[in-house]
Amino acid sequence: MKYYSEETKKFYDNANDCLAAERELVEKQKKEKMAKEERAAARKAAADKVEAARKVMNEAQSNYKKELEAFCKEYGSYHYSTSSIDDIPHLFDIFNLFS
Repeated sequence: MKYYSEETKKFYDNANDCLAAERELVEKQKKEKMAKEERAAARKAAADKVEAARKVMNEAQSNYKKELEAFCKEYGSYHYSTSSIDDIPHLFDIFNLFS
């Protein structure tokens, strides 16, 4: 006599093999679900970290712009020299020139 599992969609020679395969499938599904939930939680935590960094960047950029405007209003143009690639304006800085 063959046993059919609706969970695994397979036939088995005895009931014990069928039940064992079903238990194994359930365990595998639980592990996959937990891994998926852990990945989602890690993604959310990373997204929150990026959002916090973006807020800090926007605040710093706003403070820089205010200080630069105050300096230019008081003393005229502001000039500086750079010798590092880190000081090259970013794309965001270029767009802020026109605002």
